[in-house]
Amino acid sequence: MSLYFQKIYHIKESCIDYLQFLISECVNRLETSKPPKKLRKRYESFFAPFGRFLAKTGITPNMISIMSVSASILSCAAYASGPTIGSSLGLLIGTLLLGCSSLLDMLDGSLARAKGIAGHFGALLDRTLDRVSEFFFLLGILIGGYVYPEWVFFCFEGMILASYIRSTAEKRGGLSMDSTTGIFERKEKITVLSIGCLAEILIIENFIGIGEWWFFHFGILGLIVLIIGIMSNISAFQRLMYARKFYSSSENKNS
Repeated sequence: MSLYFQKIYHIKESCIDYLQFLISECVNRLETSKPPKKLRKRYESFFAPFGRFLAKTGITPNMISIMSVSASILSCAAYASGPTIGSSLGLLIGTLLLGCSSLLDMLDGSLARAKGIAGHFGALLDRTLDRVSEFFFLLGILIGGYVYPEWVFFCFEGMILASYIRSTAEKRGGLSMDSTTGIFERKEKITVLSIGCLAEILIIENFIGIGEWWFFHFGILGLIVLIIGIMSNISAFQRLMYARKFYSSSENKNS
């Protein structure tokens, strides 16, 4: 039993180390106010060979995007079925499908670049389907009863607001705003949400009836959703300030 709890402890330590890395990255973004691209370049270079392979087939980026949304809908169904099939099983299947959806979302861009067909409509479709996927992830968690409804709505509001500010700034002000502008981008949100789901499984399976943590009744997944909501709203504010700085600079040049 002690060996078993040691394994759980190491898993928890690994999650904490990764969260500390994400926090340090967020602090760096907050201090520099520059859109970092190292992480983006890393996953783009990783998925480039897969994109080149798929480019030789008849698969299109839009097909991959639709598959990504389909996986998010299945994820929603898995999360929502938690009360029926078991909370842990629902979280596990839902999180696996969430990861699958996220991987497909990164793959469609690699395929578009490999085919040389990355265009405005593809980018618009990708952003639209990203919001749809996020809606289904959170809807499933809400229906499954894992998180308070108020926190889910707050989290989704932050996600939508950050995306809306970027789209509006690009449409009305001619500002080309990178998706990494802000303290928290989509890939990090999905990663942290996945970690929260896995941590919730550990709590459900191993700590109910064994011991009571200070955040037990608070819910670790609920805490993660709340943090994502806060970070998303901070990102929205940063994008607003980024746009303000750009507009002010442009107006000064024209005057």
